[in-house]
Amino acid sequence: MEISKAKERLKNLLKDKRFVRIALLLGMGGIGLIYLSSWSLPEPGAQQPEQAAETCAGDCQRQLEEDLRRVVRAVTGEDSPEVMITLENAGTAVYAQDRRQSQQENGGEEETSHVILEDKEGAQQGLALSQEQPQVKGAVIVSRGAGDPAIREKLVNAACTVLGISSARVCVVQGW
Repeated sequence: MEISKAKERLKNLLKDKRFVRIALLLGMGGIGLIYLSSWSLPEPGAQQPEQAAETCAGDCQRQLEEDLRRVVRAVTGEDSPEVMITLENAGTAVYAQDRRQSQQENGGEEETSHVILEDKEGAQQGLALSQEQPQVKGAVIVSRGAGDPAIREKLVNAACTVLGISSARVCVVQGW
């Protein structure tokens, strides 16, 4: 009996044009919201691997420059020496690999592939096991005290020690 009353009410509602219009508008609005959700913006922390490597290299370069600048200040006593460091590369990453061996009559074959992770937006990237820091190509130090040969030698030795490079890759010049 309850079911027949519910059917009767539904028939009456479907005859009402206002109800049909409201239901139609709500349905279209829901479809529109679903469509708009597919346009979601990337999260602020999410980056592509290439962008992440560039950011990492830039951060590493700035940190090395600031560390060397502090050492130059300690050696020369000046307030604002100029330091520039160039990098050979953006660093390298070691990625996880999956190895499969198949045995055949002629001998076994080995197939390797990288382990790929997929995030909730569908972007894929390899599973990084380790990240090597970028290699330093060279450094330039501009200091007022660099006119003195003893200070210049101290600056070259300090830069070589801080950066782990040879003295041929360090340029120290006197600034004004």
